[in-house]
Amino acid sequence: MSARQAVPSTAPAEAPVLTQHVLQLIKEHRLVELRTIYNGPFAAAMFFNPSTLNYTVVLLKNHDFWWVGQTADGHKAEMLYTKLATQTIRLSAPDIAKIQLDARIAVARSSLLAQQKREAELEQQISAQQKIMQAGTAAQSQLLSEAQALNSRRQELQRQLDQTNAAIAGLQSKAQEGPSLGDLQTLPSASAPVGTTPQQKPRIQMRATAHP
Repeated sequence: MSARQAVPSTAPAEAPVLTQHVLQLIKEHRLVELRTIYNGPFAAAMFFNPSTLNYTVVLLKNHDFWWVGQTADGHKAEMLYTKLATQTIRLSAPDIAKIQLDARIAVARSSLLAQQKREAELEQQISAQQKIMQAGTAAQSQLLSEAQALNSRRQELQRQLDQTNAAIAGLQSKAQEGPSLGDLQTLPSASAPVGTTPQQKPRIQMRATAHP
């Protein structure tokens, strides 16, 4: 096969005879690999056969031979290798772009999952905090009601205490005044025991005596 043969855009359905021959030479270690370049899944390689002084230039994708060329001219072999190496850049561009795009999608998907997980955690925290606040509000309302009830009870007890103190003060004031004169006039005589009627003394009648 001539080195001037056009490079195909797709791999051949069946490996040509030359390709099979080159594969056999590689398997038998009869070819020396001089240059190889990789771009994505594509590669260009140049081999030298020391026994025949021929050069073999190949184009591969995923280690499958797409194109094989041979020449005895080293300069032409270098030019062909350069052409294939440049073509691997063009051929690998979609694959490299797909690799990068798949990586971006994977990172974005992972970031989205992490964000969704974080949002779920925050929602759980907010829900828990709301429950705590609601429970605290209910407890605070109950304590406020109890405090109001205790305050009302304290005010009632204070009112009763004030009334009791006022009544005691009034009784003490009356006790310090002593009995009034009107009360003394109604008391019984000191010479006669209480509950007895005084005996009337016999009236002494004076009889006048006539003198002669």
